[in-house]
Amino acid sequence: MRTFLYWLVQLTWGIPINIIGAGVAFLLICKGYKPRRFCHAVYFEVGRNWGGVNFGGFFFVQKDATLTLKRHEYGHGFQNMMLGVLMPFLIHIPSAIRYHYRNYKRAKGFNLTPYDAFWCESWATRLGEKHSSRR
Repeated sequence: MRTFLYWLVQLTWGIPINIIGAGVAFLLICKGYKPRRFCHAVYFEVGRNWGGVNFGGFFFVQKDATLTLKRHEYGHGFQNMMLGVLMPFLIHIPSAIRYHYRNYKRAKGFNLTPYDAFWCESWATRLGEKHSSRR
């Protein structure tokens, strides 16, 4: 029943982001990638050394992703359930800008604050840990 409710909310209030996630998932399946399940979400492992990205009930991570990374991306799925149509503006866009800015600063040799120092990232980590440890 929990999986049904998870996807019901993802595909109603959180549907805009899930449409993107389903499109990316479809393309990856066509390229031969195998979908996997993490708790209620569907995920794919693609590429190396880049981290991950979430699109609602779907997330995409680097090959051999750690449990910590999978939990974090799963947590973004819960943010999508709570924020719905506001998710791109409150989480995705700020997070993507920060991700690329951190890569730029790292390449210049700067020391960086911890990844979870940004409010939406620490929130995703907490949600992912909370909801993946219940299973």
